[in-house]
Amino acid sequence: MPSALMMYKIQAALTPEAISSVRQDQPALIDQLNRPGTLVELAGTVADLDDGDRAYLEAIPPALREGIRAAIASAIQDDKAIHVAYTPGYDFEVRLNDNVQGISVHLSGPYPPTYPRDGYVP
Repeated sequence: MPSALMMYKIQAALTPEAISSVRQDQPALIDQLNRPGTLVELAGTVADLDDGDRAYLEAIPPALREGIRAAIASAIQDDKAIHVAYTPGYDFEVRLNDNVQGISVHLSGPYPPTYPRDGYVP
């Protein structure tokens, strides 16, 4: 499960100040975020995630992971605030909310290292 520290690191990397700094100092990272399949690598780099945190992000089903990436990229493009949150759950689930001034990304997912849901895969 993501730790509170992981969510804190990700949220800190998505503050308006942090995004402004990346735009100014590393604009290639913003371009990279606009490409599918880049969320885990970028989150690991920008938010300084450890191997366990990266592994959790990689365990999120690709379609959901891409939804998170696209929502964050869109919010950055539109200069909207970005809020991230996590709650434990049986399956992975992502809820995205656009509240005009910001985007909320809420991840729900199981606890690693084993996921009970994997036992039901044919």
